Amino acid sequence: HPGETKSDFNELKRFISEFKFDRLGVFAYSHEEDTYGFNNYDDDIPQSVKEARVSELMEIQQNISLELNAIKTGKVFKVIIDVREGDYFIGRTESDSPEVDQEILIPDKYQLNIGQFYDIKITQASEFDMTGIPF
Repeated sequence: HPGETKSDFNELKRFISEFKFDRLGVFAYSHEEDTYGFNNYDDDIPQSVKEARVSELMEIQQNISLELNAIKTGKVFKVIIDVREGDYFIGRTESDSPEVDQEILIPDKYQLNIGQFYDIKITQASEFDMTGIPF
């Protein structure tokens, strides 16, 4: 945000690290004409600093996401199958939005139907996706 100091940014990093968001999207401020920000703020943060800050925040969130996903390993979730790609069916839990949130990959050796819900046991977790099998 325009006027964000190094101290402000460090406070934001601490907050994200402590709060541990399930989902977090980060975007650099964009000085768009005819917006409140454009009319009331100077875009005083260099683009390189904005990009570096976005990267730092996403790295923090990547570690949090891995930690939270690892906790799900061995648990069963209701998953809707969205598509089959390559060797996997790709689904998402009831709390995940399509094309935005994490996906659950299920090997295509299982007979699943797109658009159907299945109980899926999580067998492996990564930063933004998980792997599972029908339970």
